[in-house]
Amino acid sequence: MPRQSLISRVVIALSVVLLASACETSNPSTDERLETWMTEVGSPARTLAYGPDDEQVLDVYTPADWSPSDRRPVIVHVHGGGWHGGSRRDAAYLAQAQVRRGWVFVSVDYRLTPGVRFPDPIRDVDRAVRFVRSQASSLGIDPSRLVMSGHSAGGHLAAAVALGDMRPLLVDPTLPPELRAQSSRPDAVVTIAAILDVTAFSDDPWWASGWIINLLYGCESSDPFVLACSVPQMRQGSVLDWLDARDPAVYAIHGADDDVVLVEQAWLLRDRAAEVGLDRVSLDIVDYGPARYRRHDPDFGANLRGLEAFLDRVAA
Repeated sequence: MPRQSLISRVVIALSVVLLASACETSNPSTDERLETWMTEVGSPARTLAYGPDDEQVLDVYTPADWSPSDRRPVIVHVHGGGWHGGSRRDAAYLAQAQVRRGWVFVSVDYRLTPGVRFPDPIRDVDRAVRFVRSQASSLGIDPSRLVMSGHSAGGHLAAAVALGDMRPLLVDPTLPPELRAQSSRPDAVVTIAAILDVTAFSDDPWWASGWIINLLYGCESSDPFVLACSVPQMRQGSVLDWLDARDPAVYAIHGADDDVVLVEQAWLLRDRAAEVGLDRVSLDIVDYGPARYRRHDPDFGANLRGLEAFLDRVAA
C-alpha cells in the first residue's frame, strides 16, 4: 500500500520483542522506547538501473558525510504492494533513521505482476543485491555488511532471497558473468508484515489474498478473487519451507492486529526456526500504540532500539 514519506509527528517505538530461539520476552519500559522524528529524507543521491527492464531500477540514499571511498554498511529494501503495485519511493521515509546513523540505504523496484509471474520478482531482487555488491567501490559500501529488508509482499521477496540459498529457481539464468560472480545472500534480513508462508496467507480473511496470489503464480479463475492456485504451486514460493540452521539472522516486525497479513506468519516463522535449529530469529510484535502501528504498518511502532541493536550487531 502507498506509504507516506513525510511524517510530521513523533513516532514512538512501542513493541514486544520475542526472541524466538530462547522464547524470551522483553517488554521495554517507557524510558527505553526510542523516539525519533521521521522527516523528509529528500531525493536519493543516485538512481541506477540494475537490469535491462525499465522496472529494474534502484535508489541510493547516502549520509551527509558519505564518500565513494567509504565502506559503510548497507540496507537493501524491497517495497510492498501485493507483488503488483508499490514503488521504491514508498520506502523513502524508512531510509531516514538509518541513513542518519551512517548506513547507506538502497530501495529497489522490481517487475510487477501481472506483467511477470513467480519467480521473476524474486529473481529481480536477487539480481539487485548482486548488482549492489558489484558496485561497492562506487557506492561507498562494505559488501560484507549487507542487510535486506522488505514490507509485506516485499518482505516475502527479501526473505526469499535471504533464505533461499541462491537455488537455481530463484536466480535469473540470463545473469551476466559479473553479477553471477556476486553473492545475493545477505548478512541478515528484516521483514515487516511479511508473507512468509504463501499457503497460510491464502487462508487469511483479507479480501484480496486470493487475487494477488493468482496474479503471482499466473493461476486463472472465472472469478479472479477466488484462489485458483494449488497448494504445490504456492509451496514453491513459501519461504519457511527453505529455512535451515545456516540461514542469516532474521528480525521480523509484525503488527499484532494486522488484518492484511495475519500475525500468524510471525508465529509460523518462530515455530519453523525452532524445528530446524535456526537460533538467530527475533520477533518484534507491535501490540501497543495507535491502530495503524498494530496493523499493516508495524514499522511505525517497531522497537527501534531493538532493531538498531540488531543492525549494529550485523555491522560490527
